Amino acid sequence: MRRSLATASLAAPLLLATSLASAAYSPATASGSFITAGRVQGQFNALFRTDLWLFNPDSSVSVTVTLTLYPAVADGAPASTPVSSSPFTLAARETKFFPDVTLSTVPAGDGVVGALRWQASAPILGAGRIYTAAPGGTYGFFVPAVPLTESLTKKTSSSDSINVLQIFGVNSGDSNFRTNLDVTNTSNVALPVEVRVIDPVTSEIYGGTQTYVVAANSLLRVGPILSTVGAPLVAGLRITVAVKETAPAFSTGGVLAAGYTLDNRTQDAFAFVGQRQ
Repeated sequence: MRRSLATASLAAPLLLATSLASAAYSPATASGSFITAGRVQGQFNALFRTDLWLFNPDSSVSVTVTLTLYPAVADGAPASTPVSSSPFTLAARETKFFPDVTLSTVPAGDGVVGALRWQASAPILGAGRIYTAAPGGTYGFFVPAVPLTESLTKKTSSSDSINVLQIFGVNSGDSNFRTNLDVTNTSNVALPVEVRVIDPVTSEIYGGTQTYVVAANSLLRVGPILSTVGAPLVAGLRITVAVKETAPAFSTGGVLAAGYTLDNRTQDAFAFVGQRQ
């Protein structure tokens, strides 16, 4: 059966995940990414900011780390100039806290959102929180950071359904919530990406396949994707993100993506990082 179509802000810090050569799994990495970070005005006068924690798990060796923010750009636009921190050191087993990290540690300043990455001399762990401080307290959310090695490569063909990021759980059946989509390109070339919103029962692609071009090493803020495609208020809608098979060759990186669902009444928020099959 076919469901009829109906028309139906920032945020997200991240933890990591990468596998080692051994059977054990470790989330530590020397190159990690927070899909979205920054300090920016959201809806309803909410000023979102990003706090960051980094931990050196080694018991004897210190680590040198540099943070870099790759600012968001428009669809098809060239990359903006990245902003980096000064190198800093994490002693063995040290955790460092960076409040409002893109205001001073990474001096991007007010009103700038982007993809935040670290490059370290050895594997470290990271976590972040994007939130708003209000008179009655804070509200926001935490999500895992992602190793660059988890970036999605391009599809092998137009029918490839494996090399696709799956995003689900976005409260798509409730008009009190809105969902924004961010896509980060971690490669050194501009990448054409396709985004779909898919019905959980009929597999209908609402609004058809949406196509964008994300500049090299940049964040694309796709925005309110469910309303953009005219998706109905149906619980369980799924968002997919993929690099088109026609993309130029690239040896490292690819795309990472996350959906951010916010409650219009309270600004409480959730992050859903795109998962590979």
